[in-house]
Amino acid sequence: MNYEADYRQFVDSEEPLNSIQEKDWAFYGQCGLEYPFFYATPDPKRQDYFARPYSEDPLQRLDIHHLKTPQKKKRPVIFYIHGGGWTNEDKSNTRFVAHDWIKKGYTVVSINYRLSPNVTHPAIIEDCAKALKWVQENIHDYGGDPNRICVVGHSAGGHLAALLVAGVKWHKKYDIDIKKVKCWIPLSGIHDFNLQENYMPPMLGAAIIAMLGGDDNKVECSPVSHITGKEPPCLILHGGDDWLVPRTNSIELHDRLVEKGAKHTKLHIVKGYAHCNMILGFERPGHIPAKLINKYLDEMLPTR
Repeated sequence: MNYEADYRQFVDSEEPLNSIQEKDWAFYGQCGLEYPFFYATPDPKRQDYFARPYSEDPLQRLDIHHLKTPQKKKRPVIFYIHGGGWTNEDKSNTRFVAHDWIKKGYTVVSINYRLSPNVTHPAIIEDCAKALKWVQENIHDYGGDPNRICVVGHSAGGHLAALLVAGVKWHKKYDIDIKKVKCWIPLSGIHDFNLQENYMPPMLGAAIIAMLGGDDNKVECSPVSHITGKEPPCLILHGGDDWLVPRTNSIELHDRLVEKGAKHTKLHIVKGYAHCNMILGFERPGHIPAKLINKYLDEMLPTR
């Protein structure tokens, strides 16, 4: 298999794939310098910040952020799941997107979860379910509204966001009221582990194999296998030049939701965006994914 030749069918750009990759990684490095690690050093004059465990493992932790402003009503909650191929990164990467949401008046909850290969499926999705249950039970103590939640994730986090919302078996196991999730936004997610193109990029293929823990988990770990049509409204986003996660994942998720009768399902393949820059540069003028997401949040989960 020739990755460069075969994968061209999944991107819009006429540039060589290595050129798309290099630009995307360079943008990641640049934004990493621009955005402070405000989770490590929050400004006590502007933000209330809380770090809380949702279970016993050191990685089973979440951070809660919102502006330190007077409020008459509980703030709507954005429940964010970070990416990183299920093997690395942590909740501090929420800094790339959370600044904008916090300024708009949301309570932002950013979660960590145990990582592969130390754990495999279903441990990671169960961590996400435990964290969501904790939020539904406790977020009112921190100024958040447990009845108005949006689940958001990028890349591996996009996969986990979709699996968390669609996975009825985990709702039952952890007594999650999914009706409290008013909408969900998976970005650049992996939604069907039986798609052969997911194994073409070496980095993605290796991460999938490590996380799954065996081919027997491919179906259960795929969000498309759990769609019932009763899911909350969603906005699915994917970069038109995503060199890492084939956009066919998001297209299939959208089509399965529509086929099953899910209401208010939207899909945007964002031209000119790759993988990393779908969540990077959120506060920069003209960032199209940010515009789409913030407009959607204004409609589905307004702060005012």
